[in-house]
Amino acid sequence: MGEQQVRLVLLAGGQGKQMWPLSHAKRAKQLLPLLTGEEGARQSLLQRLWSQLGKIGMQQDTFIAISRHQVETVRNQMEGSLNVIREPEARGMYPAVALAAAYLYSVASIPLYQTVAVMPSDLYLEDEEWLEALRELPEQFRKHGLSLVQTSDGSGIVAFQLGTVISCLQQEGLPLQYEQLYRCYEELHTSLAGVIAQLVEGCPTFKMPELPFYHINSWGALHTALPDNNPIYNDSAVPIVLKGLNDITVAMSSAGILVAARGAIQSEMELQGFRSEEPLFLSGYEEGSWGYATVMNSTTTSAEGQQTVTRKLTVTAGKELAYELYLKRKKIWTVLTGEGEAVLNEERRVIRAGDVIEIAPRVKHTIRAFSHLSIIEVQIGSELMENDRIILADNWEDLLLDYAAI
Repeated sequence: MGEQQVRLVLLAGGQGKQMWPLSHAKRAKQLLPLLTGEEGARQSLLQRLWSQLGKIGMQQDTFIAISRHQVETVRNQMEGSLNVIREPEARGMYPAVALAAAYLYSVASIPLYQTVAVMPSDLYLEDEEWLEALRELPEQFRKHGLSLVQTSDGSGIVAFQLGTVISCLQQEGLPLQYEQLYRCYEELHTSLAGVIAQLVEGCPTFKMPELPFYHINSWGALHTALPDNNPIYNDSAVPIVLKGLNDITVAMSSAGILVAARGAIQSEMELQGFRSEEPLFLSGYEEGSWGYATVMNSTTTSAEGQQTVTRKLTVTAGKELAYELYLKRKKIWTVLTGEGEAVLNEERRVIRAGDVIEIAPRVKHTIRAFSHLSIIEVQIGSELMENDRIILADNWEDLLLDYAAI
């Protein structure tokens, strides 16, 4: 048996429902820029946790389990090489544990005797020393003859020898190969949840260091953990000015505006009536390796059933949007500032401030920025849903390779 070490899995793939109006399917709470970093810039819970893992040398052994809708946001926020485990959909902790185990076993080729610790990424830790205790798990397993434990302090960490979960899945006749389990995830997530819950229920517990930590899973929890945090969280394209008001939280996006006394909102259930199920592309704020987008306006004409969304896109110099087409919508791009190159059905043209480009349904298109590009984008159609989008190439190199005529 080889050297024992811990592989850490950060569960970061939430459904985006707990911190309305900022969280959504493409950006769950742990990806929101809620915190103030060391240099004064906003950062997310996941960014802070990743930085702490770097300080103690654990990044290389850490995997991030994330919904497929949020992968690009994660890669844009984090520096360096990432080990990402894609989830088809966010279905809770226990199915995610099973999927992560299958990935570590069949893709990452982690030996079955190695220790895995699965940890929620909405934890706010005041000291990275807290994480150092995870390194001791393999020795504790050996010393006490254990193969599965969970924390006793409410932090939500489950640790196991990889073979324990893989054997359990095998006994239940469930797929062990990640790709197969990924394809069947929607169908099997209930069974996976039951199998892992039964495995974890009543297992031994272990104690983490008695250092402060918080689960930031609501606006109230954020206030409790960081009472001096900046109270304004703005994902819109318009400014918010707060004068003469104390102990309140203001959060604004295209989905709505929240103004509440600090600590008044303790759970997402209190906001249930205000939250609407919106199409994925309607995210008030979206970011990726290409830059970011902010929704400025969205309307629906009830008589005609036509939807319109206006977004402001900022494309970083040297970056490009995905080469894609839409089946049931048209786009209108108006270039505000910067210079770049547009591709429409393999035809290239230079674009500058003042140019207007109309893109009909089924027209393949992308933009590459020579300098920072600022664009107003209007999308118009009858079904502005994510499944209307077909991505043909994710980056410029693939585009040039696949469409040699460009």
